[in-house]
Amino acid sequence: MELKVNQLSKSFGTLNVFTQLNLSLHSGQVYCLMGSSGSGKTTFFRILLGLEEADSGSMEGLKGQRASAVFQENRLCESFTPVDNITMVIPGRSSRSRKQAKEELLRLLPEEALSRPVSTLSGGMKRRVAIVRALSIPCDMILMDEPFTGLDENTKRTVIQYIKKKTRGKLVIISTHQEEDVALLNGTLINL
Repeated sequence: MELKVNQLSKSFGTLNVFTQLNLSLHSGQVYCLMGSSGSGKTTFFRILLGLEEADSGSMEGLKGQRASAVFQENRLCESFTPVDNITMVIPGRSSRSRKQAKEELLRLLPEEALSRPVSTLSGGMKRRVAIVRALSIPCDMILMDEPFTGLDENTKRTVIQYIKKKTRGKLVIISTHQEEDVALLNGTLINL
């Protein structure tokens, strides 16, 4: 997959979020968006996902491509268990899907957290459930908006290794405020 962003511009009233953005992004690569708050990282993700329209410009390479996302908000079903949150996105839901969901979650969460409602989990645990869910969806492109929020340094490093393993061969775009994340992800920095 190659995604070309050509002269993309977006503003809200008199506030220019980004102007004439040009990018060429490829499968098998991790791109890290950095910029101050309000620089357009989330807006760019929303445009890629079709949730927002650009004012001008174009994008090539999205047609027929499947995307998955981790939003700034976890967007989990709070009354469901982590296993249920993952199973619901695995195609052909079955007992095998539940086993697969549990195996993936155990890579990032303690076993006792898997049977509790998500509403009872810490913010960092919820974040890890959201990441596993996004990476369980069959897709070509993965967008992650500040995925390491609420994670301590050791947990973040474990999550980064998990992300790298699960996203091989896919186009990955991650927004972050931490320059060290770019190096940990072996990513390419894009400043907005």
